[in-house]
Amino acid sequence: MRFISNIYIQWVSGLALTVFICISEAQTVHISHCMAACPRGAVNNNEIVVRHLYAAEINNTNALADWVAYRVLENSVGIASLLPRWWQQDELLSNTIELESNLGQSNFDQPDLSDAQDRDYRVNEVVFTSDGRGRLAPITSFADTPFWDELNNLSNMTTLPHDLRSGAWSRLEQAINELVAYKEELYVVSGPLYEVSGALSAGAADGAVPSSYFKVIATPSEYAAFIFAADLPIHAVFCNQIATISHIQELSGLILFPELDSDLTPGLYNGLRCKLP
Repeated sequence: MRFISNIYIQWVSGLALTVFICISEAQTVHISHCMAACPRGAVNNNEIVVRHLYAAEINNTNALADWVAYRVLENSVGIASLLPRWWQQDELLSNTIELESNLGQSNFDQPDLSDAQDRDYRVNEVVFTSDGRGRLAPITSFADTPFWDELNNLSNMTTLPHDLRSGAWSRLEQAINELVAYKEELYVVSGPLYEVSGALSAGAADGAVPSSYFKVIATPSEYAAFIFAADLPIHAVFCNQIATISHIQELSGLILFPELDSDLTPGLYNGLRCKLP
């Protein structure tokens, strides 16, 4: 209960910001999930969804997120093993995203880990069925907030292969959750990259499948960046997927931190247990 009041103070502006965007297009809107403003790209007619826990740009062509930005706080991380996981429509979207499967059905298996010695330390015990979908903002980073259910929204969804989602992607998210205990606040931007005519892009035509995914973790002075190939095996090490912000921006066509006053230094890798190549 102690944290609920803090969360309301820090994220309650999300829905109000959405309304503000609709009535005040000519003004600058500051979204707390984004450090130095939210990412910007060449497409201007996409929808921006602002929730209590994340902001997302929804591509009008394929109805999936081009990017999701979120802010992990020291007290937002929690145990997510018993939290329900299903996909649900996001009523803030003007165009409803439809899935082939029944959204009301659960799509995960919950193993019995009650006797596991490390039970109190595990935050990713849920084993998902191989449906090829995943969350860009993870439930584990917000399990100790009253708004974790938002992360089941389709505006937070991307196609994400099972081996990647359960392997290197998940292990990086765990490392972020551990690092925030020392940094107190981390900004994250994540999204898919599509191969179009031999080049990568943050958006693609309807039906296209991402060939890779990016995740950038940042503070006002430091960052760590990664690119994951879609076919990465489950045993792959996330530290071997190190990238740079400039390379991700070049591939995606996005400006990740458009109002940043100075360049960030790659200083978060050590905190994530990685060494620069």
